Amino acid sequence: MTHSPFRAAAALLLAALLTSCASDKIDRKALVSRNNPHISELAPLNSLNLGNGCFTLTLDATGLQTFPEFCKDGLSLGTYSEWGWHAFPNTEGYTMEETLEDHPLPGHPHGIYSVQMGYAQSPRSQAAAAYIRANPHRIHLGNIGFDGMKPEEIEGVDQTLDMYDGVLHSRFTWKGQPVQVETVSGGEGEDLLAAHVKAEQPLPVVLRFPYPTGVHTDDASDWCVDDKHSTEIVSQQDGSALVRRTLDDVTYYVSVRWSGKAALAQAGPNRLTLTPESPEWEFSVRFTPEQPDGANPDFRTAAASAKGLWNNYWQTSGVIDFSHCTDPRAPLLERRVVLSQYLMRVQEAQHFPPAETGMTYNSWHGKFHLEMVMWHSFQWATWGQPELLRRQLDWYKTAQPNARIIAERQGFPGVRWMKMTDPSATEAPSDIGSYIIWQQPHPIYMAELIYRAEPSQEILDEYADMVQQTAEFMAAFVNYDAAKDRYVIEGACAASESLSEDYTVNPSFELSYWHFGLSVAQQWRERRGLERVAAWDDILAKLSPLAVSPDGIYLPAEKGPGVPDFENGTVLRVIAPPAPAGGYKDGQRGRTSAQIVPLDPARTNVSGTSTENLLAFGMLPACRLFTEENMQKTLDRAAERWGWKRGNWSWNYPSFAMNATRLLRPEIAVRAITMDGRGELVLPSGNNYRSETLRMYLPGNGGLLLAVGMMCAGWDGCEVENPGFPKDGTWDVRWEGLKPMP
Repeated sequence: MTHSPFRAAAALLLAALLTSCASDKIDRKALVSRNNPHISELAPLNSLNLGNGCFTLTLDATGLQTFPEFCKDGLSLGTYSEWGWHAFPNTEGYTMEETLEDHPLPGHPHGIYSVQMGYAQSPRSQAAAAYIRANPHRIHLGNIGFDGMKPEEIEGVDQTLDMYDGVLHSRFTWKGQPVQVETVSGGEGEDLLAAHVKAEQPLPVVLRFPYPTGVHTDDASDWCVDDKHSTEIVSQQDGSALVRRTLDDVTYYVSVRWSGKAALAQAGPNRLTLTPESPEWEFSVRFTPEQPDGANPDFRTAAASAKGLWNNYWQTSGVIDFSHCTDPRAPLLERRVVLSQYLMRVQEAQHFPPAETGMTYNSWHGKFHLEMVMWHSFQWATWGQPELLRRQLDWYKTAQPNARIIAERQGFPGVRWMKMTDPSATEAPSDIGSYIIWQQPHPIYMAELIYRAEPSQEILDEYADMVQQTAEFMAAFVNYDAAKDRYVIEGACAASESLSEDYTVNPSFELSYWHFGLSVAQQWRERRGLERVAAWDDILAKLSPLAVSPDGIYLPAEKGPGVPDFENGTVLRVIAPPAPAGGYKDGQRGRTSAQIVPLDPARTNVSGTSTENLLAFGMLPACRLFTEENMQKTLDRAAERWGWKRGNWSWNYPSFAMNATRLLRPEIAVRAITMDGRGELVLPSGNNYRSETLRMYLPGNGGLLLAVGMMCAGWDGCEVENPGFPKDGTWDVRWEGLKPMP
């Protein structure tokens, strides 16, 4: 039998292609492992997380939570679960109705809003607003650390978080004694800490339980009011014990298991010590809202569960490999991407939207902000984990009745989604949040992302009513301007929160988002075999275009505080009265007055911003409200005047990068997404340090993933490979499992 030269060549080519494909497949374990956090010093900002996204532990360099006071003002050593919430006794009988007032706004002369200060609120009304805003709050379930150690006694720290297997390996010396600790937190649905300790002598462990503080931003730990809560050992036998915790009307349980001989003893009203007889031993501590059935898993079992959760996550998520890039910024970007993927999964896989500081410490009382769902959670769908986004969207069904009440008391059909809330979906009174609207289209966008990831009639049926009700409010909120035959948005605080509801007309991002949301809502009706809503099409055709300066730069709004009115040569100046003694607190805002003053003749142009004008094309696709030509000019202006070496990482840089990517300006996109090389803003954990109050800000991590994902996978109709990266040979970016944006 003779062999055809053509057939032989084809076989060689096929073999080469198969070899190439195999070699091109990303080694996910290697990608994750080379970015594992490593800690060499005990420091307040060096804490690391374990958990499953519904339960999160924050641990110091000892591998436990030994020094909560030392880390209080850093990444504090919290233990939080999605079920752990508490409210102080409402001894004064405060009600939501006491926070409501009729607040006339441009275009909406009558609307009942839940506020903190208001126009004429009584001291009691303000007290009611403060109580409801702070309650319920998330509770810190307890600290688990070595007993009797001091921070200054810890040396030789060598700690590595194995993100691929979900294990924290810690080595250190205490008073010259070497100590090794392995710590895990189980798998899905396992709210526990399990540890294997090896030392030269037995090291006792202390379990400390705080009472909530109810403070706006802190570690939720009041250690000085033992009389307000209790910790009781309910039962104890060889190798295990059950503890009951009581805080007012909240009860939860803590079960403890250990290997070898050890004794659990009450060392104070809310303090327990677990003292082993052996220098090498294991223990686990589990937290449950109800009395548990059965014993805790041992360390080996918990470690296997954790490994299963994390291996599956890394194998099924989208990943990006920057190791073939030669640009010096690539290693930092890869590290930030991988660490952000870990932080999102360990902190934010809950069954409701996450808080700004996740489950590390309480910010805004541990409550969450629905407008920030965009930055926290949209990335789940584009990075191959749509079921985690679906968890959160399903919670909106819980919130929908309250959202309908809000819309009704303001005279609108449909639902108006609240800004700041908690798992019960109670609206938090606010002098700012009650007036913002950019959270409104989010459920439509979320439903669309889930549908794109898993197109099915089931998804359409599941969320059709939510999409419809959300769009009905949006359509009713715009006002028709007969003189110019257009629809306008007014009476709303813009996304930047500096453009207040009393003076702002047609904020740019909200205009673009309204167009997108109503367009998608119409598509959902068509997919379900329903007719388009004619009134919505009229709004889409006549919605005001983005306001633009004479030199073609998109303004953040058509009118608003500080926004130039080039047509009339004026600008609106807002005057705020002196703040009360002690200043405004926890989201309060004083009432302002406005003054129209002449525009400086030298001011013929405006700076670009990342919130209103750039975000209108980046997070959102192209639409009839703006032109690419003027958006290019706006991006150039923003890049020229951006404070590259000032400020911190929020959702500003991702906004910038997404806009530049849509405009095929990859050099600007990379500069933005790498923060101009400002690695000093990234903590060892991958968290973004913003300020003494916000030592971490997870919307920045979610925003990073959303932006970098689009820089790789593009958007519908994009024909450019890796559109967000320069084609100069230095960015050989390889990725798997990412989905394009709309």
